[in-house]
Amino acid sequence: MSRAEKIAKMATTTAGQAKQNSVASKKRKKARKGVLFEAHKHCVECSIPIPLSNDSMICDDENCRINQEKKEKSRKRLSILLYVGVGIFIIPIAIQLIGALT
Repeated sequence: MSRAEKIAKMATTTAGQAKQNSVASKKRKKARKGVLFEAHKHCVECSIPIPLSNDSMICDDENCRINQEKKEKSRKRLSILLYVGVGIFIIPIAIQLIGALT
């Protein structure tokens, strides 16, 4: 290995170490300021933080629960309507195909 290659390798290594130290230093500064956050998730209705241990995707607020129930009912109704609508179009086509085959 030539002298230039050794110097280039050492410079790359030093740059990598400096970058790692910089990231670690920033984390330490944030920790000292009290900016660390606990792991959490957010309510799908109002977006407030809720603990990960909460099984539900909504917070304990009554309005959020009511809104979520309305959305679920609407989603179920739309799914049923979709299947019924597709059935309305497919049944006449099936009857025509059966009639054409006999």
